[in-house]
Amino acid sequence: MYQHREQLNRGFTLIEALVALVILTIALGPALILASNFSATASVVKNNLIGANLAQEGVEVVRALRDTNWFNGVVFDSGLSEGIYRIEWDSDSLISLGSNPPLKINNGLYNYTNGTDTIFKRTITLTKINAAELKIVSNVIWTEKGNRARDVNVESHLFNWK
Repeated sequence: MYQHREQLNRGFTLIEALVALVILTIALGPALILASNFSATASVVKNNLIGANLAQEGVEVVRALRDTNWFNGVVFDSGLSEGIYRIEWDSDSLISLGSNPPLKINNGLYNYTNGTDTIFKRTITLTKINAAELKIVSNVIWTEKGNRARDVNVESHLFNWK
């Protein structure tokens, strides 16, 4: 009589394992690349938003200084001479530009004295258009990963009227 030997295959062969690995790599590769690109894009968007808000804040602080001049009964542009300056959110005057160090962040607030250094630098340029008009340009610059320089400018004009 013929003996029938049953051969039981258990587990994967090396070729089956390699094929499964290739299929898995092809399936997951694009997803991993997409996740990596999303992370980089999110960082750029976050920095653009912070830069735009810091630039707007610079204009608003100068506007507050002008308003304080009115409340104190002095000329609207007192202490707001033409030039390039730094400014903090709680400034009661313009700060000499100096070496223009990076802004620091401390408890969600940006300043030049306390906190952790950030990638952002801000300048405020004041230009006197005429006796009743002052142009403010708030510029924020930073460098993204890969040495890509970025900047945001906000321009506003202040007038001598209430």
